[in-house]
Amino acid sequence: MFNRTINSDGRGNRLERVPRIKGFGVAIDFLDGWPHDARQLDHSLFPERVLRSGFEDNGHRRFAFVEYAGEGTPPPIGLVRSVGDVFFVDPRVAEFVWQAVIEKIENDAAAGRTAA
Repeated sequence: MFNRTINSDGRGNRLERVPRIKGFGVAIDFLDGWPHDARQLDHSLFPERVLRSGFEDNGHRRFAFVEYAGEGTPPPIGLVRSVGDVFFVDPRVAEFVWQAVIEKIENDAAAGRTAA
């Protein structure tokens, strides 16, 4: 049986153990506290770490994703890593949510409710 759990190493932020489930992510970019853009992370991803304190000053909880298409424990180096806000197993749901976030950002910009 393959190891499906990613161990937390305790460096930097407080980390939790999360099961290794392949899927798709959505990352929301913030500018002055307002959502500014959203992007799809549509590779073979799985959440590597769930951060409790967040990367932003406002304390958003974000996922650390790693791109790895193989089975078993991934190698410790040479992996593509990214940060995202939402994780989905179904690519159709990920695309739907990404489009909804983009539409919300555009509607807020049209109403003048943005930082830029």
